[in-house]
Amino acid sequence: MRHPASWKVDLVKSVADEIEASEVSAIASIKGIRNNQLQKIRSDLSGHMKLKVIRKRLLIKALESSKDKKIHDFKQYAKGQIAIITTDLEPAKLYSRLEKTKQKAAARGGEIAPEDIIIEAKETSFPPGPMISEFQKAGLTTAIEKGKIVIKKESLFVKKGEVISKDKAKLMEKLEIKPITVGLEIEGAYSHGLIYSKDVLSITEEVILADIVKGFSAAKAIALGAQYLVPEIIPDLLVKAAINAEQLALDAGFVSEGNIELFILKAIKEANAINQTLEGEEEPKESKKEDKKDEKAQEDASENVSAGLESLFG
Repeated sequence: MRHPASWKVDLVKSVADEIEASEVSAIASIKGIRNNQLQKIRSDLSGHMKLKVIRKRLLIKALESSKDKKIHDFKQYAKGQIAIITTDLEPAKLYSRLEKTKQKAAARGGEIAPEDIIIEAKETSFPPGPMISEFQKAGLTTAIEKGKIVIKKESLFVKKGEVISKDKAKLMEKLEIKPITVGLEIEGAYSHGLIYSKDVLSITEEVILADIVKGFSAAKAIALGAQYLVPEIIPDLLVKAAINAEQLALDAGFVSEGNIELFILKAIKEANAINQTLEGEEEPKESKKEDKKDEKAQEDASENVSAGLESLFG
């Protein structure tokens, strides 16, 4: 019977001991993360957590060897390239801290585009040369201006959900386009007999506050529509009532000290409308009959304006 290497046995025992002694343990995906970024995260959070990159099979053995039977189910999150984190931070705080360490990075090829990748029309830093054929091969419209390659037309380079090819990844890197977000991605966390999935951990204080604000706004709109009197909608109802009262007074021709400015504005607006109508009519050309019609129209318009002003102030 073949026995496992001693270093594997020691590693499994060490990881199992660390998990049992820790307040919180988390399994994080390290897929796509750069080594220098991983080292920086480890350094920045060294006072709060320990991070160990480990093979999936060895981590599962460590979890299964734990005396805490509840932690055995935690192995469901051990998938792909992973690291085990032990920390004194609460699961939600650990998730939030790691989210802040994520960075934008250039694609290497093979990644799924998280959103539409657009290459804008712009001047590049490249002189005329082999790069022109690379741009053209990628389907970009280019020209030479002032000794530089210029992208003449905005282009949808990679659609959301599509695989980024290596050729396109290389071109985007040269253009300093970084479409990929990389960082430690917590898949699950374990603390005091409870297992927290990523979906639960992602419910941060900011998300909760945003949902509360959204719910309050929806409830307020329902109360306003139903005329259900609560303190929160009284100011809105008063504003609505004032607007309705002003409109009713305008329609009824009721002038008061508080709304006289509205009637003046209304009279000016109507007078301007009549004036524009008169100015838009054709100038008299041949017949005297048409001249008389125009003169009568002006007289009628003047009488209408006078009548309107008399109704307001007379």
